[in-house]
Amino acid sequence: MNDFFAKARTQLEDRPTRTILIFVGVVTLLRLILLFLYDTVLGPDEAQYWFWSRELDFGYYSKPPVIAWSIALTTGLFGDHVWAVRFLSPLMIGGVSLALYGVGRRIYGDRIGIWAALTWLFLPAVMLGATMITTDVPLLLFWSLALLCLVYLAEAPAGGGQKAALGLGAAIGFGFLSKYAMIYFPLGWGIALIVSPYARRTLRAGPILIAAAVAAVIFAPNIIWNFQNGLQTLSHTADNADWSGQFGNPEELMQFVGDQFGVVGPLLFAGLLFGLATIRERVKGSEGRDLFLLSFVLPPLLIICVQAFLSRAHANWAMAAYPAASVLLCAWFFRMKAGWVIKGSLGLHAAIGFLFTIILLHMPLADAMGLSNSVKRLRGWEEQADELAARAAGYDAVIADEREVAAHLTWEWRNRDVPLMVADINMHKDNTYEYAFPFEPVPEGRYLLIRPFDEGYCWYPGRFTSIEELEPSFVDLHATRRGRQERTLDVYEVTGWDASSAGGC
Repeated sequence: MNDFFAKARTQLEDRPTRTILIFVGVVTLLRLILLFLYDTVLGPDEAQYWFWSRELDFGYYSKPPVIAWSIALTTGLFGDHVWAVRFLSPLMIGGVSLALYGVGRRIYGDRIGIWAALTWLFLPAVMLGATMITTDVPLLLFWSLALLCLVYLAEAPAGGGQKAALGLGAAIGFGFLSKYAMIYFPLGWGIALIVSPYARRTLRAGPILIAAAVAAVIFAPNIIWNFQNGLQTLSHTADNADWSGQFGNPEELMQFVGDQFGVVGPLLFAGLLFGLATIRERVKGSEGRDLFLLSFVLPPLLIICVQAFLSRAHANWAMAAYPAASVLLCAWFFRMKAGWVIKGSLGLHAAIGFLFTIILLHMPLADAMGLSNSVKRLRGWEEQADELAARAAGYDAVIADEREVAAHLTWEWRNRDVPLMVADINMHKDNTYEYAFPFEPVPEGRYLLIRPFDEGYCWYPGRFTSIEELEPSFVDLHATRRGRQERTLDVYEVTGWDASSAGGC
């Protein structure tokens, strides 16, 4: 056994690039195979991205277009299957790992590059991300490629760097087309130019102009699309910030910070906090390299901490901080002769990932382990959609008024002819389905109304002269949501639409 590990270490040291390519390739291939085997349905956001992918455009209601383009590519090749919708996610995550290997290797040497790549592959949030498709996945790919190109630019000879600038501009442009959180990258670059001598090597007028021009050309169609469509995506992004409520939510801030221990793992996030608390000692002798990376870590974290305090923030909103953090933490811990933290985290995360994989392969295990609430949005929709489709026979259309229900039904009914309308009960179009399936009932129509919650029901009495409550649709997921047994959908037959009535509420 000792000989095996000795040979493996020799191989790693002598041929690090080939070794990391093989390792990342094997992990990625395994994750692709697992996509075929998972006992899950699409989540509501994934179903929405698939819905967008059926009509290519330069923007969509709540997100820029790369996520829809990615799904259009894979479903166009393989068909509308759950695994096909998610197919590019493990590949993009593997691409991030290789990019971080390049960043770590160029800045600190082979060992840090290798461990940065491995650390990224097994971050808890990344392992979760490999089982689904989200806008964070392409964002983080282009973010990491932009970081790698910036490193190449910093190390290019005087008068050079044009190729690195082209790659940098392309990565930034496609990063913005993936998610607007790419804005943190130029912000981090600006901060790095101020605090890091290493970053100031990138201060070259020609390459900067090239990068800016390429990024602007790539991103411009989305800006034009937004102006042509009433600034839908930008407005939704502002609505997500939700600054209209009461300011000052320390509980939200503490919740967000606590969530980061789960996003990157308890040892690594604690190590990041320790490093920040002892920053003067940590950056000594790094010739600005640590501060260069730190400039890309802190802006997303600090800005989202402020957002959490002012309103709310989801745990993943600061994911852009962690590509650079994966490299920086490896450098810090190995410099402190504490590489065991990185290795221990890797082992811990791999064990968590193995358990999580087993649950996704056989969902009843979640019930046995008391984790039903964690996976409730990823199961049960096939049978429920089948039941609702059967009950919809003979009705002029199905009416929904909640985004997640509309998203799931649109996906599950993709091969069925079930007319759908989505009611805008708050009189403010706030999801893509309200645009795609306009609410246009007629007085003589007979409709099946499906609702997951009691809230908002008062909108319907008066607008329809007859509302008959039918047997609810129920799938037992051994979970609850908003105090109701999940998944309970209230079902009504509504007739006699009166367009002149204001209804209740």
